[in-house]
Amino acid sequence: MTHIFMVNPFAGAQTFADDLRTKLSTIKGLDYFVFNIRYAGYETALVKKIQHIFEGEKLRFYCCGGSGTMRNMLNGFEDLSETEIAFFPCGLTNDFLKMFGKEEKRFHDIEELIDGDVIQVDYIKSNYGVSLNSLSTGLDSNCLVKMNDFRVMRMFGNDVPYMLATLYSIFVSKNKEYEVILDNGIEIGKFTEIFIGNGRVFGGNMYFAEETCVDDGRGFYRVIGDRNGFKRLQVLLALIGKKYDKYSSMMTMGECSKIRIRRTDGSLFELNQDGDIINGVEVCEAEIVHKGLNLVVPKGVRV
Repeated sequence: MTHIFMVNPFAGAQTFADDLRTKLSTIKGLDYFVFNIRYAGYETALVKKIQHIFEGEKLRFYCCGGSGTMRNMLNGFEDLSETEIAFFPCGLTNDFLKMFGKEEKRFHDIEELIDGDVIQVDYIKSNYGVSLNSLSTGLDSNCLVKMNDFRVMRMFGNDVPYMLATLYSIFVSKNKEYEVILDNGIEIGKFTEIFIGNGRVFGGNMYFAEETCVDDGRGFYRVIGDRNGFKRLQVLLALIGKKYDKYSSMMTMGECSKIRIRRTDGSLFELNQDGDIINGVEVCEAEIVHKGLNLVVPKGVRV
């Protein structure tokens, strides 16, 4: 087997890429190649090129980055069931791995992943590509768009654009009217957030579900109603604190395997897939693909 390490040198500590190369060079008998990711989105094209170069060989791919790096890698495969993928996390948020609880820390040991097991997990497939953890629109997609607008504020700290974008989304952005079709019916109205998750954590610290399973073919959705200002903030704080019942009247939630989202006036909207923003969406159709991904985990680790 040939091990392919795709490294996002912009994620994590500045020495992350060099440290990983040094570590890999000490592992005896490892047949491997390391590829640096040049820019966001480059992962997709790089995966396709690598598969062509190593055609006919058994490959295992390692995502050495964050949630966005993983999402872009996944979109480079025509058939995810035909490959093995490991997640060696170093991004700001690695939400999907929180499904593994206390065992999450073991994913930070590259030798454990190289010597790991392969399990089958679900992922989200949409007409705009695939994602591992979540798909959504509303406050979070507004936040990602505004982060780009506030990027010049990084001179005051890397977290400043995110903080400003979050405040803007909570207190300034306007709710739009959507039609949302789920397994169990249709919802139409102005919504603060529309979310479907394969995992249970979103945005680093918001818990959209307490008990979910990533290999049962079902996702968990939350549709938060038309709320503004401090009401939005209260709902978000409730999700961070896992106080799901406190504002349950402001949202609908439950399990589903499919979702369809569109603006009722036909306008285009932004979609968030695992922290990557997709602009110009007319209609989003997504479904949970049951056990469609071969995920590498440290030996003995299960969801």
